[in-house]
Amino acid sequence: MRRGYFLKTYISLLVGLSLTACASRPVSETAASEWHLKPDCLYYSGHDKGTEIVSVQQSSLRAVLSNFKTGAADILDLSRPEKITRLNRFSLGLNKGEEFTSVAFHPQLDVFAAVIDAGEQRGRLELRAADNGELLDHVQVGYGPDAVVFSQDGSVLVIANEGEDFSFDRVKREFFTAEGNISIVRLDGKGRIKANANIEMADVSHREGFIVAEKGHFLEREVDWDGDGKISKQTDFDGNGKIDNKRVLLGTFEGVAVYGNEKKGEAGILIPVKADSKALLEPEYIALSPDAKRAYVTLQETNEVAEVDVENGKVLGYFNMGIAEHGADRKANGWIEFNQSVMALREPDGIALTPDGRYFVTADEGDTDTDAQDGEEPLQSGGRTMSVFDAKTGAFVADTGNQLDRITFEHGVYPDRRSNKKGAEPEGIVAFEMDGEPWAVVGMERADALVLVALADPKRPKVVALGKIPGEETRAPEGVAHFERGGEHYLLSANEMNGTVACFKIVRGEFTLEH
Repeated sequence: MRRGYFLKTYISLLVGLSLTACASRPVSETAASEWHLKPDCLYYSGHDKGTEIVSVQQSSLRAVLSNFKTGAADILDLSRPEKITRLNRFSLGLNKGEEFTSVAFHPQLDVFAAVIDAGEQRGRLELRAADNGELLDHVQVGYGPDAVVFSQDGSVLVIANEGEDFSFDRVKREFFTAEGNISIVRLDGKGRIKANANIEMADVSHREGFIVAEKGHFLEREVDWDGDGKISKQTDFDGNGKIDNKRVLLGTFEGVAVYGNEKKGEAGILIPVKADSKALLEPEYIALSPDAKRAYVTLQETNEVAEVDVENGKVLGYFNMGIAEHGADRKANGWIEFNQSVMALREPDGIALTPDGRYFVTADEGDTDTDAQDGEEPLQSGGRTMSVFDAKTGAFVADTGNQLDRITFEHGVYPDRRSNKKGAEPEGIVAFEMDGEPWAVVGMERADALVLVALADPKRPKVVALGKIPGEETRAPEGVAHFERGGEHYLLSANEMNGTVACFKIVRGEFTLEH
């Protein structure tokens, strides 16, 4: 790695931190903050779930929305943000076992890009016309494509191929997975493919920036262990005719033991995270620099961001995301107080660049589990933060501490049942300029809300407003997007668990919040 710092730490949690507790219940209020997120519209797709990624074409005030359950793309009219309507719906005609995982709107042309996960086969990119859904071009990419973004001029597409799925060799008793990589696709002036390449991840042995926790961390993955083509929720792994709440040795992954709990079955097999495993570098989300020369790709499972030279098609190195340390509520006991210390691997999911390209910001959701026993204090998973990093050096600048969880508590949407896990779980993120200053918005998956963060001082990111997504059922915001109309700023969230897209207007001035 060209830059960075070495961190190989065996960690136990610090105790005795002086932390301020919150009251057990939020108070109703007329928000004192000068910034607010005003719910403007809720678009219902007609499906109960699956609305995952939304991407805006600012020039035409349209958006494209993916649905992983139906395999269809909706084209939305944003010209009246208070009443978003569907212009078209196009089925991608997926084959059995395929999944529509991400979508992006070309910044100028009547073209959108869709990526399809084809399971054990390599995935593909499709370029389609936004006015009639016609397939304009397509190309095979890597395994498990999970995110796609356009450059600002529309000449380049970058795709994160996660390579997430695991398989099991019953003869060798070994687990294995396809390696993730990054696809770079170059387009002509009509939006057709003129060149493409799959970029392998750089050598990972002895790389700087990887934190080794005292207690092992695992990925909980679905694996067809018995080869019957199904994923069972409970499995008699040891063959004794009973389903017990116990761990059973199932095989190995790159020489390390893999266990499963019979009560979780094939749906929750624990794959060990290894510091030197290239197979565990799973590209997740992408931020592309304004000049399209660099891409920054989250590797959530290994707590890193890969820096990619887009011009020359190679991975330059890895930035360690480090540890978030702050006060948190870590007990799911119905009494919310942020007076317990947490030290956690950030494990970011979403990533975005500030408009000037100087910083990248991450939504630190977390994805791993730990094998620590009762009474032990493992390094946690998921920072519960939004973090700021220098895009040139990868150096950590600042994070939001416990501001994200606190504001969800203040607005009555903090998910106490998740306190002993990852809190409100920041997942998607978008950055933009408003009133000449940089801002970010974070989607809080478990709190069903969006949070506005001021970045005028990157060393002190400040959470200033929260918008609760309308509805009482689980909404689970995944993709977030920003657009402008008539000098006003708006936000979209694609809510995968109830089939909706919420639109918020960013409002400055007095605004009464409704609980």
